[in-house]
Amino acid sequence: MGNLTFNAIDVETANADPSSICQIGIVHFCDGKIQDRLSILVNPEERFNSVNIGIHGIDEAAVKDSGSFPEVHGELRRRLDGTVLVSHTGFDRRAIEGAARKYRLKRIQVSWLDSSVIARRAWPSEYGRRWSLASVAGGLGIRFRHHDAVEDARAAGEVVLHACRHTGLDINGWLALSKGRPASGGRR
Repeated sequence: MGNLTFNAIDVETANADPSSICQIGIVHFCDGKIQDRLSILVNPEERFNSVNIGIHGIDEAAVKDSGSFPEVHGELRRRLDGTVLVSHTGFDRRAIEGAARKYRLKRIQVSWLDSSVIARRAWPSEYGRRWSLASVAGGLGIRFRHHDAVEDARAAGEVVLHACRHTGLDINGWLALSKGRPASGGRR
């Protein structure tokens, strides 16, 4: 199969504001295999909502000695600029871009792919209306600890790899489809 190299990302937030990032998980896939995992706790410099804490277990105490988004932004750019970046739904993209705007930082230059959209295209009638990461990953037999950013990023990346194998499309094919261009090879 062709190109199966990309990064997958997931974020957890302190409250309902997507830019209140408190954890970032990045998993690097090279030729379809996990090469690297990174978990970064981030001090969102905002209040934590008890609902969010209940979901992911991260609170003010967990991030009090962690860097803020501007302090981790350079590492994110070093790892991600110029790459394909997978997230499950557009939430993580809105969060990363929102945090960059909030702090007036340069936008990370990536080609985004949404694993929920890929799953819908690869298995259009498989999951009904349930396209959550837990639903799709569970249906594909992907085990993970939900709401841990690295685990969610890994699961989103594995969803994409399953879709690539199922359809015969590689990352370049999915990028072409996401931009409205015909993809070469594979079943659509």
